[in-house]
Amino acid sequence: MRRNCCCWKRVRMLLVCSVILFVLVNVILTLLTTNRQTADSATSAAAIGYNSSSKWVQGDTAKYISIEVLSSKNRVRICVDDATVIDDSDPLNNRGMHVVVLNQHTGMVMAQRVFDTYMDDEPLISFLHRVSSGRIMIFAVKDEASFHLTNEGRRAMQMHTGASGASASRSGSGSAAGGSLWLSELGWRDMWAMVAKHHNNDPEGERNVDGIGGRVYGESYNSNPSLVLQHNSKSAPAISSWGTDVLLRVQVPLDVNRSHNNQNDEWCDSWITAGAFEDNNDDGGDFVDSGSIIDDDIIVESPLARRQRFCSRIEGYGDVCSCVHPAPLDFHPMPIPDSNIDRVPVVIVAGNRADYLYRTIKSVLNARGVQRHMVTVHVDGYYDEPVEVARLLGVRAVQHMPAVDDSVNGVGGGQIASNTNSRRRRVTQHYKSALTNTFGSLFPQADYAIVLEDDLDVSVDFFSFFSQTLPLLAVPDDSTDGGSGSGSLYCVSAWNDQGYEHTASRPDVLYRVDWMPGLGWMLKRSLYKDQLESEWPTVEKPWDWDMWMRSTKVQRGRQCIVPEVSRTFHFGSSRSVNVNPYFQRTYFGRHAFYNPYAATNGANAGSHSGGTGGEYDDRGGLIRFKNIDKMTRITYLVWMERRIMTEGQLLDHSRWPCRKKQWNNEGSKHNDNRGVHDAGNRNYYQSDEEFFVIDEMKNNDNTIRSKKLFVLYIKMEDPSGGNRNAANVAWIPLAKCLGIWDLDIRGHYKGMWRLYLNTDNQSDGTNADEEGIPTHIKSGSELFIISCPFSHFCKFKPMNVTALWYNSIGVGEDDDGGDDML
Repeated sequence: MRRNCCCWKRVRMLLVCSVILFVLVNVILTLLTTNRQTADSATSAAAIGYNSSSKWVQGDTAKYISIEVLSSKNRVRICVDDATVIDDSDPLNNRGMHVVVLNQHTGMVMAQRVFDTYMDDEPLISFLHRVSSGRIMIFAVKDEASFHLTNEGRRAMQMHTGASGASASRSGSGSAAGGSLWLSELGWRDMWAMVAKHHNNDPEGERNVDGIGGRVYGESYNSNPSLVLQHNSKSAPAISSWGTDVLLRVQVPLDVNRSHNNQNDEWCDSWITAGAFEDNNDDGGDFVDSGSIIDDDIIVESPLARRQRFCSRIEGYGDVCSCVHPAPLDFHPMPIPDSNIDRVPVVIVAGNRADYLYRTIKSVLNARGVQRHMVTVHVDGYYDEPVEVARLLGVRAVQHMPAVDDSVNGVGGGQIASNTNSRRRRVTQHYKSALTNTFGSLFPQADYAIVLEDDLDVSVDFFSFFSQTLPLLAVPDDSTDGGSGSGSLYCVSAWNDQGYEHTASRPDVLYRVDWMPGLGWMLKRSLYKDQLESEWPTVEKPWDWDMWMRSTKVQRGRQCIVPEVSRTFHFGSSRSVNVNPYFQRTYFGRHAFYNPYAATNGANAGSHSGGTGGEYDDRGGLIRFKNIDKMTRITYLVWMERRIMTEGQLLDHSRWPCRKKQWNNEGSKHNDNRGVHDAGNRNYYQSDEEFFVIDEMKNNDNTIRSKKLFVLYIKMEDPSGGNRNAANVAWIPLAKCLGIWDLDIRGHYKGMWRLYLNTDNQSDGTNADEEGIPTHIKSGSELFIISCPFSHFCKFKPMNVTALWYNSIGVGEDDDGGDDML
């Protein structure tokens, strides 16, 4: 018995020792594994040129967030503390540079954008300049991001992440404060990801959190491996290859030592001062006696409260969150005299382009005569940032459930989605929703509405223009449309399709056109409720809303009123169904835009030119439009006929008015018509030809003669009835060499185009009485281009004159250099 007891004690002791030994072994193994992982992390950091010991804030108060970034051909994924911020795996959408901005105190996402730097890097550069210092920035490439990432764009990215020069040096230890090591190497279809601390080189830079500027927390890069050696020893990547996927994992320290008055905190003392000067009272009262019309939260909320909420959540809006010079949030432009539009709602149709929307709303709220309570932003989808932008500026926002899939307004946009028809359907349905809500629940007593998009600037006299032209919509105007409710006028638009800087400069002249221009337009309630709403394309039809409205079946021969100099300016160059940076520069960027404050002497002012001054309120930038009484259907037709017969001077029809572009010895373009087009400085042309001023139109110094109306007849059949080639005979080739819209037939009145060819010289005032032209604007002459036999005005062509046409074999230039009629 005693023997058995001893045996049991020995067994128990052996078991206890085994357990203790097992625990010790596990502890030792855990310590060894941890040390090895630490060593591996240090080795990994050293492999890309960073000293891991320099990345961490020491002390018990330090807090970190884990960031994981995937950059690949078809996918970008960004995770913060295991929460997915972006997971974009559409292979044909959102190409370029993905950027995410985090709050350095909380790790919260404050902005996410996609910049298609394959096409243009200017939006990326602009965005970087608007981000506050100290923010955590995450960059990732999807597909391709280098093609148009210029040296300026690379310098901007380096400057904002720690490097002081064009690029960080790859020599030495590669300090994390030295900027990106691989950005200067980023090439065709390379994959790259980086996490960095943002620093803005501005007067507020010294208020940065720790005073050391930007820094890089981690970076990873894989080049495109398929390189073809060229004869000049440079390497070019194969078109069909990409760099291998990049996966970057870093830990980033949060700033827990928050200053109570730092620009990156939720508020600044200067905001209180700024708010003291901002009157938060509503600027016009209710449209009807209904509390549902105006968002009560917007009315009672002070500018300070709006700014505090916005700046604690949203980033990328520059001075809005500045502690030194905070941008104003309330605007109080002067009223307009005898306003007809105080009760006209303004519909801003928006998607997920909040930065564009911010610019548009500011422009609207700065226009004279604006009624803020009449402005509503209609957001296509449940996106927070556009709504926050609207609330920041004290404007009501309405969100619309997308009628099609949610991919249209995905994060940031980028290149056009693969299913363009779906995008068109979604935008079309959103327009219908916005108009139905406007004339329905929001403003049930409104007889008119002004429609804008979220990528338009408006002029200071935008509302004055509509106030003066609204009576034209109000009258029957000799109705020709069978009683559909709008007479012969279809709309009033602030946009002139053919109003470029060199073809428009009289801010007080109106046209009547057969085309519905859009881009800032006013329609009548009866037109929408009696016709458009019931006929609107259903969701399965891939119509662009504007092309549908321009169709013969819908427009029914009705016309629109437009100004010679546009009162809107299209600035959106990306994240659009139909516009990319090239298209923006070629067809929108050179439009004349009335801005009395942008330039003097009629000089180019960044596509915001088009005359200065005004007739009855020069300091306020208002223009009184003359000849409004001549804009009705019959009166305008008779007026144009009389002008052709009594004022028109026939141009030389023995030669085609375009010639091959000439080049001088330095390789720059030479143009016999420098006074009009200044081809050495501005690219006005979409083709290899250029319009030259025929002798009859020129003064002795080659400038265009003033107070003249010249007439040119071109060959063109009626384009209706499926005759798609009608414009190719003469109009489209002529439009190309004129440097105006050449993609289709638009901007004409009964087959006649009105252009005002101008020079950069100032008028001497001798033409001030002609059509009410102010004395401050560019001098020039009108050119009527009349198509035959299509145009109503072709009947005025002399029998001995042959309408000009275009020979596709040549461009009207013989071997001897002479110009012939084709």
